[in-house]
Amino acid sequence: MTLHDHWLLMAGIAVLYLYDSALLLFHNEIVLETRRTGYLVSGGSVMEFRGRHLFLPNPLCPHRALVRLSWAADESMTSGALRTRGRRVRLALAVIAPWTWALLGLFFVALPCALWVGTDVLLLGWLILAYLTIAAMLWQVWRARKALSLSDKAVVALAFDALLCAPFAINMVRKISLRQELPSLRSVALSRLSPAENVVLSGILRQRIEASLGFLEPGTDASNALLAYLKRFEDGMS
Repeated sequence: MTLHDHWLLMAGIAVLYLYDSALLLFHNEIVLETRRTGYLVSGGSVMEFRGRHLFLPNPLCPHRALVRLSWAADESMTSGALRTRGRRVRLALAVIAPWTWALLGLFFVALPCALWVGTDVLLLGWLILAYLTIAAMLWQVWRARKALSLSDKAVVALAFDALLCAPFAINMVRKISLRQELPSLRSVALSRLSPAENVVLSGILRQRIEASLGFLEPGTDASNALLAYLKRFEDGMS
């Protein structure tokens, strides 16, 4: 392989990784990206793509779980059982997270080095190590499937995805977290977001709801429900 081919291969891997991690959000959806100290709030890109907002999580942090939430006028507060299960999920994902870091290093540090040296033995060794790492991660997913509320069929689907296209395996924590049962947006804002992120969330909600109201007749049930929801949300944050 020439140097040009090496760059094309790495570019292709990066594109596959980013494509697999990207989300297209509906107008009434936001994403929370977990951090050690809380969450980062995003409503995706300002520009719309086919009526959706593109969201791309931090590519250098594949260990961060994602929570995809939507707002509705009739949403209720999350239950204690859901909060308890959320803690179990976080603990299970913490075991899987180091494997995503290992894969990120293998693909974007070890592979370029192996390509630069250019020996067949080294490339074969890298390939074996990459798939052994994926297999070990999938074993952890299988062991934690009950805590993660994953059916056997769901685990098989995740495994098929990761083994068929190895760069997709880097997003394992994100994929699993997006499959989890969701709390309400208001309960998350009240209990888990920092004041700064609450300001960001309130800004996104007001902008999106005001845009939605532009397509509704004033005084209708739908417009009144959106206005009432926004008022309840902002009153709860004050």
